[in-house]
Amino acid sequence: MLYALSISVIFGMILSFYLAAMVENQNNLIAQESFLYAQLMAKLTIERRSDKLAGQLRFDKGDVSYQQQDKVIQVTVTLVSGDRYQFRVLTGSP
Repeated sequence: MLYALSISVIFGMILSFYLAAMVENQNNLIAQESFLYAQLMAKLTIERRSDKLAGQLRFDKGDVSYQQQDKVIQVTVTLVSGDRYQFRVLTGSP
């Protein structure tokens, strides 16, 4: 009886550690997905800005605003989830 109880406790601990690792992995994947969406939106914004010095674009995953100062474009991406990312991109033209 004591053996069965010890085995079940050990199995429960292993299962608990495994589930915690899976939850952490899922949260990491969600964060990576958000960051990749933000990077893609920033890249599309820079490509579509048509040499304006400042502006905003709206995507289905969030909003992007940009502002160019000298040769640097500051891009701010706000996702619908509330996550906010900022990118600075060096351009070849002033």
